Amino acid sequence: MITSTGLQNLLAVMTMMAETERLIADFYRTCADLWEEDREFWLSIVAEEEKHAANLDRMARIVAARPERFEIGRPFNQAAIRTVTAGIESQLKRLKEDRVTRERLLYMARDMEASVMEKFYGEIVRTSDVEYLTLLKEITQETIDHKRGIEERIQALKKEGKP
Repeated sequence: MITSTGLQNLLAVMTMMAETERLIADFYRTCADLWEEDREFWLSIVAEEEKHAANLDRMARIVAARPERFEIGRPFNQAAIRTVTAGIESQLKRLKEDRVTRERLLYMARDMEASVMEKFYGEIVRTSDVEYLTLLKEITQETIDHKRGIEERIQALKKEGKP
């Protein structure tokens, strides 16, 4: 069972996580604008990142409505999320200033998908709530798919010998 203070902290963290997903979507939207050859790929990820944010919003509502079904898992604090967000904002700024090659962009995107935040989504709470777990599974699987798609593009670039 989550205490009242624990619940408020958890909901704040989940809200920040959703906002970070929206920032990642903005990053990928910028990628789509800059690299026409990968536009459809990036836009598909934008849609999924926006869905991740919506899932996190829904997950927070589930926790708020049924806190007795949840226990705090691995602590994930707001400072850690702010650090991740600052890094993404910095990369987005570089991208918008056109200081990133296509190859470097792919590495940045892969690293973003493998970030500590993405890895620990499933560990912030323990629950057997099916609706919550279904939304979490969707985020996790799509993140794996994003990493795979980005890695495939990196490998294709290496074969072509293009930046």
